[in-house]
Amino acid sequence: MEKIAPTEFVMRALECVYHLSCFCCCVCERQLRKGDEFVLKEGQLLCKSDYEKEKDLLSSVSPDDSDSVKSDDEDGDVKPTKGQANPGKGGDDAKDPRRPKRPRTILTTQQRRAFKASFEVSSKPCRKVRETLAAETGLSVRVVQVWFQNQRAKMKKLARRHQQQQEQQNSQRLGQGEATVGMWMQQ
Repeated sequence: MEKIAPTEFVMRALECVYHLSCFCCCVCERQLRKGDEFVLKEGQLLCKSDYEKEKDLLSSVSPDDSDSVKSDDEDGDVKPTKGQANPGKGGDDAKDPRRPKRPRTILTTQQRRAFKASFEVSSKPCRKVRETLAAETGLSVRVVQVWFQNQRAKMKKLARRHQQQQEQQNSQRLGQGEATVGMWMQQ
């Protein structure tokens, strides 16, 4: 492991930090760039294509488990039967050790700017707008949709935090006002 100087450009994947030259697929050694999809598996980076190859290889080796390894976006028309929870919703799926993680999408500055500009116009764009954004940015409609969902959740969280801070400041002001009134009354 080489030291990273504070002036060097780096790439991050979760808690891992890489030199730009070290941020590459461990299989094909292709340099990964901002915007590339990749998987961090057991501390090693895999590009999307090598991850897909590995996943296909694993499913062909153990065909009995291949249905349980499939993710929701691989087989879009699977519907839960009555009494089953919707597979893609809920927090337990992320902890399922049999299910591989989806490659994380890193947006380029240009893609992020396009999304933010559209978000300023409408936080809930219609299907046509999402499809247009997907075509312009080269991303899937699903990635666009999830970005907007995440952005709305972020805005809601920030608004809630701002409101709590306002309420806290108001209660502090009221507390100070009562202390002043109390001192005046004692005289």
